[in-house]
Amino acid sequence: MAYRTEQRRPRRPWGAMAGLGLLVGLAAPGLASTPLRQLLISRVCVGCDLSGSVLTRANLDNADLNGSNLAGANLRQARLPRANLTATNLAGANLSQTVLSEADLTGADLTGADLAGAILTGATLVETQATDLNLTGAEARRSNWYGSDLSGSRLDDIVFNQAGLAAVNLSNATLTRGKFFQANMIEANLSGADFTGADLRQALIRDADVGGANFTDADLAGANVARTDFSTARFCNTRMANGTINNDHCDQP
Repeated sequence: MAYRTEQRRPRRPWGAMAGLGLLVGLAAPGLASTPLRQLLISRVCVGCDLSGSVLTRANLDNADLNGSNLAGANLRQARLPRANLTATNLAGANLSQTVLSEADLTGADLTGADLAGAILTGATLVETQATDLNLTGAEARRSNWYGSDLSGSRLDDIVFNQAGLAAVNLSNATLTRGKFFQANMIEANLSGADFTGADLRQALIRDADVGGANFTDADLAGANVARTDFSTARFCNTRMANGTINNDHCDQP
């Protein structure tokens, strides 16, 4: 008996399908000359109003969005490596699982944005406004946040190894189980921050404000803590810079 065989067409990767869908959508008459069309075709849209735009899974490598308004935009799982996002308005934007490695977000507004699970390796975020930011589970090795305001933000399980956090405001932020190996936090405001279970080995915490910070179960072995007053910080099962275990506040609720 002869059997008939059929050749199966190769399945198109999901990312390619998403990009194709975006480009097909651009053919609609209503998008003939919109900033969204301009961005997706040329990857250049300087000073554009893209507030509320849907750009999920969009491929925007090396895009130039300098000074654009992306407030409330949905960029979930989009690819923006090496993108120019300086002075962009990303307040309230959904950037969860977005790739922003080596992107430049200097002076950007990230207030209330969602970057959970985002990739920010090597990104520049100098002097960004990022209060109430969600960076839970984000990968931000070697990123530079100098002078940024992340007060009140959620950074649980963040990876900030070798990151530049000098002069950053992390007051009242939650950073439980975060990784700060060799991170630079010189002159940072860490008051009221929760570092429970955090890895702070060999971090630079010199001249920092740690008033009321919680270091329960944290590891500070080898950290540079010169000229930093830890007298009001909380310790329980904490490995201090000199390798000793501090249980001073284990009996406190």
